[in-house]
Amino acid sequence: MLKPLLCCLAAAAITAGDADALAALPQLPRPTLQTGAAPPFDPTAGTALAPWVRLVAGARIILDGEMQIDRGPSDGLEVLACLREGKTHETLIRLAGEGGDVVKAAGLALGLSDGRPAEENRGIPARGTPVRLTALWRDEDGAWRWSDAACLVRDRKTDQPYPPLPWVWTGSRMLLISESGADGKVVRRERFMLDSTRSLAVNFDEPDALLASPFPNANEDARFEVNSAIAPPARTKMFLALAPAETVLQLRLTPDGQLAADGPVLDDQALAAALAAVFSAAATPAHRAVFVRTANGVGDEQVVATRARILAAAAVGKAWTVPLFVPE
Repeated sequence: MLKPLLCCLAAAAITAGDADALAALPQLPRPTLQTGAAPPFDPTAGTALAPWVRLVAGARIILDGEMQIDRGPSDGLEVLACLREGKTHETLIRLAGEGGDVVKAAGLALGLSDGRPAEENRGIPARGTPVRLTALWRDEDGAWRWSDAACLVRDRKTDQPYPPLPWVWTGSRMLLISESGADGKVVRRERFMLDSTRSLAVNFDEPDALLASPFPNANEDARFEVNSAIAPPARTKMFLALAPAETVLQLRLTPDGQLAADGPVLDDQALAAALAAVFSAAATPAHRAVFVRTANGVGDEQVVATRARILAAAAVGKAWTVPLFVPE
């Protein structure tokens, strides 16, 4: 009985989009801020690679910025964090500087591997290295407050804030573009595209971002908004920390669509049980993403179908989780 139900749910997710699949997941307790007299880490520590970028070797990257907006925007929160001159009308955090190559260099020094960005409006997940983003600030009374960055984002369609989720480090991309030189002649130059779009971490699919969206509906920018219930006021000084994400549960996807953990191939019933064991509504995992290692030869259609299958299995198992895809 369970297997036919999973097949129906997966088919519905592919047909109607992942919005229905997210709505079928169990409701979680609303995220709350962590607070303390001292921060969980020293936000001023590390080697300064730029006045606003510090690298703590083997641990994290710390970026300085400020809260840009604390509600809305009406047309969608497309960007989580942008460079100083980026899309400030639709970003949560505005960073204190320019030069995305400095952040890219810090990520490579931290051991983050580049991946494959998500193309705009394609609905195909990015593939890359999962990275936890932690937002840290002080309130008006001087107390430290911090949150997983995903919890500062709310989904309008499900009417729920997101639980802790990593973003996907793809590294942005280099492109050959045509532009006019000083003499007016058109020349072809290779450009690091993060320095053009200036979107460091995005909620909506944007191929030039350094960090791709973890959200299954990243081709619908209007669905995202600030979680005003816990977000600090606009203009609050912020620290954004990037660190390699913990592995809570990892599966492997083969080109023929098989999923396995450390043991045998998982059928739909076993997949639902595996997700339920880790990501039930009552569980408190470090974050709610299941990592899916994609073997060589796994195509985009297989990735999209696997995401639908995992979301359907999560719904049946009464688990809240979304898949993030990691290339082998």
